[in-house]
Amino acid sequence: MSNTEQPHCPVLETGQIIPAFTLPGADGMPHGPWDYKQRDHLLLLFMPGSKSNEVRDLLRTYAQHYAEFREEQCALLAITPDPVFSNLQAQKDLRLPFALLSDAQGKVIARYTQWDADTHALAPSIVLADRYSALYQRWIANSIADLPLIQDLLDNLQYLNKLCTP
Repeated sequence: MSNTEQPHCPVLETGQIIPAFTLPGADGMPHGPWDYKQRDHLLLLFMPGSKSNEVRDLLRTYAQHYAEFREEQCALLAITPDPVFSNLQAQKDLRLPFALLSDAQGKVIARYTQWDADTHALAPSIVLADRYSALYQRWIANSIADLPLIQDLLDNLQYLNKLCTP
């Protein structure tokens, strides 16, 4: 795909406060970045859906490493364009310790990553914000396999903790 054929990618600059949102979670509760402000760093996982094996494997991997993220004072929110019911089933099947949020209309997704509203397709992405909700780094990939490794994210969090020590 050439640059002119790629869907629009929203501009988010390092240090900028990430866009606020509230989305329904599979747990029936609304979730958003402000729930964690001044307490935890926040890792937002934008996934193309919870039904593919590749996405399910990645979510399982994050679930297995969840304690390591919490040790670094980092909360995780995974966001898909799937309806709440689909995410509820995935949350239950995968036993995810973090919220799986539904953005079926893609309004939040479009503010963070490439989104095609016609096909409900998105570029897998990770957004890392510090505990003050400022963007630290964002990764947008062509595929799940191109996203950064968990150890790289944990290394970034360790560095952030050195910068943001209260």
